[in-house]
Amino acid sequence: MSLMMGMCKTCGVRPQYRDGTKTHPYCGKTCAKKAATGSAPAIMTGPQTNGQPMIHPSAFMNPSASSSNGTFGPPGICAIQTCNKPVWINPRTGKPSPYCGNTCRGNAANLTASLGTSACLQCRVRPQNAQFPDSLFCSQGCKAQAENSAPGILEIPPGHPKFNSVAKQFNDTWKHTNIAGKVASRVYLVLNSSAQMAHYNAHRQAVEAKGNFTAKGRAPGNENRRWHGTKRKCLLGDPGHTQLCSDSTCALCCIVRTSFDIAFYKNNTSWGRFGCGIYSSSTSSKSDSYSANTQTSPLKAMLLNKVVVGRGQIVNQDSPNLTAPAAGFDSVLGEPGGGGVLNFDECVVYTNDAIRPAYLVMY
Repeated sequence: MSLMMGMCKTCGVRPQYRDGTKTHPYCGKTCAKKAATGSAPAIMTGPQTNGQPMIHPSAFMNPSASSSNGTFGPPGICAIQTCNKPVWINPRTGKPSPYCGNTCRGNAANLTASLGTSACLQCRVRPQNAQFPDSLFCSQGCKAQAENSAPGILEIPPGHPKFNSVAKQFNDTWKHTNIAGKVASRVYLVLNSSAQMAHYNAHRQAVEAKGNFTAKGRAPGNENRRWHGTKRKCLLGDPGHTQLCSDSTCALCCIVRTSFDIAFYKNNTSWGRFGCGIYSSSTSSKSDSYSANTQTSPLKAMLLNKVVVGRGQIVNQDSPNLTAPAAGFDSVLGEPGGGGVLNFDECVVYTNDAIRPAYLVMY
């Protein structure tokens, strides 16, 4: 059985290395050494993908099987390693698929099943990069492809450490004793555009420069994960529903598409206890009261967001005329006690760049 022309003769995954004058039989020194020592990964004789051999998934479990920069293949090429065909482009949306067609998509599903929770969220074929335990992708190439497909959502499989972390936070922060506790059943990664994240990161850096929170053992800018419940007019997040709807009044899809916008203050509530800002809470059951469906669904949706809290101004009394925290503060923290009316916490930021949706939780 011969490998595709131009592919490494050891791994069959990456192109042969070209130094400008000569094409070498291997992709790099690692595969050349494996060939010399006889430790090259085994090539499967089946199944076949588009008539080409498929590399056994165990070959990717070893971080040394990836190239030095963690990229397995160029963007725009089918995620099945030995296919090498251009990806299919949806003519209606213009968005690329990770695969060239249905044949490769079917083979990918088989591989994903064998890889389980370690499968890359983008290609669903290769395992996540073992060199970066917190990564949800197999390589920089897949990470870039996912970011380029923003805005959107990617499902995180149950049992994945990130799924467990988000679900645990949801379950542990359900504090209302008069409402039966809920269980997070599906978790999605929210894909923000690079421009949106650039503005957020710049704001976080500015807050960090003022407060020096990392020296105090906190995250840069005192970043926290906070909940936000909102209205859903479609079935985004339900099984099989991962495309954003086009309804401009669907608050959930609008937030995923363009992040939060303070211009829509009061759209979901009749007033704001702490004035014109963007509200979130560390208590999932509090945010649940703002989560609503207009279509029949067994699930509700809630967003877990990254919030630059910075130095929070603690407030116990209603202050509906606020448009910013007091001088020297970066956010308002409504907390129970002090003779106030709050039973559970609220966090309010007064600039769009202080918050970004990070995960969509269905429960």
